[in-house]
Amino acid sequence: MAYAQPASSPAAQAPAAGDISIPSVASLGFKHRPVDFEEELHFKFWNPLHYYKALNQHRMRLNLPNPGQFEMLNREVKGTMLTNFMFDGGRADLAKILSPNFQVMHTFQLGLPGQPSSFEFAGVYADEDTLMHGKMDTDFNLQARLNYALSKKLQFKSQAQMASSDSQSMFQAESEYTGADYTANVKAINPSLVDGTGIYLASYLQSITPKLSIGAELLYQCPMPKVQETSTSFSMRYQPSADRVWVAQTQGTSILTTSYWRKISEKCDAGAELQLVNIASQGRREASCSVGVKYDFAASTIRAMADNFGKVSMLLEEKIAPGFSFLVSGELDHLKGENRFGVGLNIES
Repeated sequence: MAYAQPASSPAAQAPAAGDISIPSVASLGFKHRPVDFEEELHFKFWNPLHYYKALNQHRMRLNLPNPGQFEMLNREVKGTMLTNFMFDGGRADLAKILSPNFQVMHTFQLGLPGQPSSFEFAGVYADEDTLMHGKMDTDFNLQARLNYALSKKLQFKSQAQMASSDSQSMFQAESEYTGADYTANVKAINPSLVDGTGIYLASYLQSITPKLSIGAELLYQCPMPKVQETSTSFSMRYQPSADRVWVAQTQGTSILTTSYWRKISEKCDAGAELQLVNIASQGRREASCSVGVKYDFAASTIRAMADNFGKVSMLLEEKIAPGFSFLVSGELDHLKGENRFGVGLNIES
């Protein structure tokens, strides 16, 4: 016998006081569609796309930041250390801004005894989607770089170097995709379509939490036909707060690099880097540690660095006037008994 179901009233459908309010699908930003619960239950178990969609929805709810580029995980330490700023001899950099998008640069380098002096001319063009940079020195060594944004997330990059020696000439092409919480990159160095030689890299960096990101890089190189080598590198970046960063990276199974950066005050930051090398085939087993500090004064910046090999270096940049800076650098190697000293000028107009 069939019984008639009583019609539900609006009052019966309204939630009672104290009930938990469940957000609707539309409020979460998804389009509403009729749901077949039997189909959804069956879809959950056998279709792998369900797990992929569920993972993406979970990542959207976390709202994780983009971790940046794989090769720039320890960018704070690189900006503090003197590795990329040290020079010796006399140096003068002259930059002229011709337009908001184009500028040229002249670099004069006075070599030390036994080293020839050099001159370098460079030009840079940049807009919202394109970056072009090229330079040539007195030995006719040409370097060029092109970055082009195919979209807001996809970017193409290329570099080329032409030198008198074939061993120093190179070409590099890469493509980088920047997602909401990850960065993927593929790169080819001196690729050859004839015999397949070259170096090929693929990296992926993913934010796990707002403070932690991990990544991996796969390297495949073929220096000559029928000679192939592969290696895998892993990295981790942990930033518990805006004033400190921990980074750990491996290069294959033989090199481990760790670094720590700390923002001590608004004007001072410090960093430390430890590298462990264990290459059994070469009988090489060593460790190196470097400590650096940077302090910003009102019109100058000083950097200092020391390592466990007895090497101490310093760089002072004094801003004498807008667009005019004076630089002094020095390095003392106590174990080798060698010294380096440099003076430079930076002029921009």
